Amino acid sequence: MISTKNHSLYSIISISIVLLITQLLIRVDLFYISDPLIKWIQVVSLWNQNWTTESILFPAKDMDPLFLMSPLNENFVFLHQDRLIGQYPIGFTFLYSLLGIIKHQYLPYLNFIYLALLIHLMSKNKFKLPVILFAILGTVIFPLLIDFSENGLFILLSAYGYYFLFKAFESNQTKDWIFGNIFIGLSIWLRLEGILLFAAVQVTIFYIEVVINKKSVLKILHPIRYTIFALLLFSFLLWNSFSYTDPLGTRHLTNFGRFEKTILDQFQIFLSIIFTFPKKEIWTLGFFLQSPIYLITILKINKIDFKNKPTLLFHLLTTIIFLVLVGITSPNDGLTLNGRYLAIMVFPFTFILNEVFSDIQNEKLKYYSVMVWTILCTIFILIVFFFSSKELKKLKAELSNFQSNLVVTTSEVLSGGFTLDLIEKQVLCVRRDFLSHYFYYNLKQNKYPDFLLLNLKKETNMSEEEIDSYNAILNESNSNGYICTPAKESAKIKSQKCVHQNF
Repeated sequence: MISTKNHSLYSIISISIVLLITQLLIRVDLFYISDPLIKWIQVVSLWNQNWTTESILFPAKDMDPLFLMSPLNENFVFLHQDRLIGQYPIGFTFLYSLLGIIKHQYLPYLNFIYLALLIHLMSKNKFKLPVILFAILGTVIFPLLIDFSENGLFILLSAYGYYFLFKAFESNQTKDWIFGNIFIGLSIWLRLEGILLFAAVQVTIFYIEVVINKKSVLKILHPIRYTIFALLLFSFLLWNSFSYTDPLGTRHLTNFGRFEKTILDQFQIFLSIIFTFPKKEIWTLGFFLQSPIYLITILKINKIDFKNKPTLLFHLLTTIIFLVLVGITSPNDGLTLNGRYLAIMVFPFTFILNEVFSDIQNEKLKYYSVMVWTILCTIFILIVFFFSSKELKKLKAELSNFQSNLVVTTSEVLSGGFTLDLIEKQVLCVRRDFLSHYFYYNLKQNKYPDFLLLNLKKETNMSEEEIDSYNAILNESNSNGYICTPAKESAKIKSQKCVHQNF
């Protein structure tokens, strides 16, 4: 007979190894695309510059002083107060840059440690093993832990913060209030949803103790319940105000400073996050569509008498309030994992699932249908990761054949394909045709003798703007003194060498 303690240990080790094996199969040490790539570059830039500046290294700065031809996604990296800043917070960048003595390829594999600690916390709260499997492998948490990001540490900190605040609600112990404040307070340096979680918990406690239990408001306002979090929040706001002129930091600058939204737009974003919403490119995979067992959980709790289970009411109200706050404030729904804004809702929600799980299991058809659907969703996400990584490695290998002091592309796919070489290599992306004038002006200013022009060989409906930019560069080459060789084609790339006649 295996003891409960050993059973818990086996669960922690087994599920963590599943993540590690998945990362090894996908080769996340080579998986640089979109968000992870920019996070890598932020971390390595800070390390390479000895923490003297948070500005991202950009070797082609002289060729693009206004940063209009970013080789990275222009929504993720921007010029701010003469510094090139990524949208990911200093808490994440600084922490990982301290690990610069470790080869950066190994950093994504630290996520299995965060996962092991999260599973340990769930086991500590006596979650059933199938419940833990649903919570980890059947939600947005697992895919968020695969590649290099702040999500693993953020989810862990917020979960432990919630756990201690929940304990404080039950026992009113000072140490629990302190730990809860500290953990959630630290989490906001990684993602802003930590503010929403703390607010949801405090509103829940106020409602239960004042409205339902008729306790004194003055007792609820005791400073031990929120002071440490307030200090950490104040230091966060102060840092961002001085560093970026925006108290909520770089994420707020990039997400809220560039887009106008109507109430209808916000509602569509919310629908996409919680369930799905049709887009031009693809239907989205929201939180409850990926994890329908939590929808069933909501239906099951109607039968529960919350008067006799105030702790369960605590979890329910927290998740509802958090869900509403996300619906009101979420800046977008993301392009891939739409339920990521609700990742920290998994831990409190799973308390409720654990309570009603036996009832769900008794309805065999419904239970096994949900299980099969969840497995299919997880497999689909992993397949997307695997083939994305495979294609990226092929592209990276093909790009390594093109050598030039200055590489110019018209596609973010190509320029981003140079991955961490962008820290040392001069690469530009002329993503719009009118930028060709700006490009040639800077070429002349720097008296650049030649450049290599790359374009994706395959044309699609999505590449019309890229084709216009490519043609604009070629059409203006002669008038600016450059002669471009006929195009050469490799597997995916069309290349041309352009040489100035006089430089």
